[in-house]
Amino acid sequence: MIRWAILVLILGMFPVLGEAQETLKTSKVPITKSCLKCHDDLLTDRYIHGPVSVGACLACHTPIDKKTMNDPEKHRFKLAKEERQLCYTCHERRMDSEKVVHGPVRFGLCTACHDPHQSPYRYRLKASPPSKLCYQCHDKDKTKEKEVHGPVAVGECVACHDPHTSPHPYRLIADGPDLCYTCHKEKKADFSGRRFGHPPAKADCSNCHDPHTSPSQFRLHRDVPNLCFGCHPDKKDHVLSVKTEHDAYKIQKKCLNCHDPHFTDYPKQLKDVPKNLCLTCHNKKLKTPNGEIINMKKWLDENNDWHGPIRQGDCPACHNPHGTDNFRMLKKPFPPLFYTGFALDKYALCFRCHEKTLVLDRYTTTLTNFRNGEMNLHFHHVNKTTKGRTCRACHELHASNNPKHIRDSVPFGSWNLPTNFRKYKNGGKCAPGCHVPRGYNRKKAVKNPIDYESFTAD
Repeated sequence: MIRWAILVLILGMFPVLGEAQETLKTSKVPITKSCLKCHDDLLTDRYIHGPVSVGACLACHTPIDKKTMNDPEKHRFKLAKEERQLCYTCHERRMDSEKVVHGPVRFGLCTACHDPHQSPYRYRLKASPPSKLCYQCHDKDKTKEKEVHGPVAVGECVACHDPHTSPHPYRLIADGPDLCYTCHKEKKADFSGRRFGHPPAKADCSNCHDPHTSPSQFRLHRDVPNLCFGCHPDKKDHVLSVKTEHDAYKIQKKCLNCHDPHFTDYPKQLKDVPKNLCLTCHNKKLKTPNGEIINMKKWLDENNDWHGPIRQGDCPACHNPHGTDNFRMLKKPFPPLFYTGFALDKYALCFRCHEKTLVLDRYTTTLTNFRNGEMNLHFHHVNKTTKGRTCRACHELHASNNPKHIRDSVPFGSWNLPTNFRKYKNGGKCAPGCHVPRGYNRKKAVKNPIDYESFTAD
């Protein structure tokens, strides 16, 4: 009698069950006794459907013949309404209200996923974790690769997907990066306020990351650099065709050695200013097919007069970090040797910043301070049909402790040729191994060769 009183009270609270309530009133035997007498196994699991738990079977089932309703041998029942409409008599009609609706929901097959009576699983699902239920229709290959997304690994499909309806593709609970940020809150905090965002990352993390599983680290669709080449085919063509390659895109993190794939404060998705990035590798001697490269960090630390691009932290002003057909990955041609016959195109790198007339005009009073009277000594050294001195013969191209980046010595084969350069108020002098001491003076031309010891600043 106590259970019957509870049943009447509950049914009175839910008018949608009124039809079942009226049927119960006219029945000769209370439904709790008649149905559960035989179907007592419907109260054994942890999660029991509300009507079942109070014995309101007629809330969902209608007898085909009321005369035989209480006859266990002859009674037959049908659903009180079409399945979807029956569920919606109690449950909100929002399950199919958004743009993207789950197939079973769209076709009103609620019992494809939910047991209408009882289940050992939450929400009376027919299987648990949810993935076991999902795999009845969806492919079962989501956990077979090396890298598996956490929710997928534990079968929590509903951590990302709404099982009923959603305004977002694939019934995701949020759109684009906002979905990932529901768990990766630290990424959202790190990315916010950054000046530059990688377009794929700004639009949708799944442009690069597989949300389920992948054989690649971080569940990338493909390994780097092949993933990057998918959007940057021009870079693929470039790095695979150049004569002088940069190994940075082959070692360790590949493209990600220099570029941040998400958000950064530096142009071109760089992780830092170019000079700092370069010195993370060029902080030691490096062997290359074109000879050994010095420890550039050590050199810059020991030489305080830096070339302009280096002062600006802009190594790519001269070098293409993806490789070129030129010596040392230079963007434009530049002579690699001490001597060369003069041609403008051989110095295309220098003339991107410096005036060509520096080596074209024999005489000048304005182009350069490196002149003896009006004689342009750049022209005198460089502009020769044979054995013209290249810029590297006198200048250190990255940094020096001397004015105008003048070298202390010049590699000349196996010999380090000294320059012995000294600067004076109106000129200077040098006595390198390539010639006897010579001097220059802008105000009063010096007659060379000179007596090195007697030469004065005047």
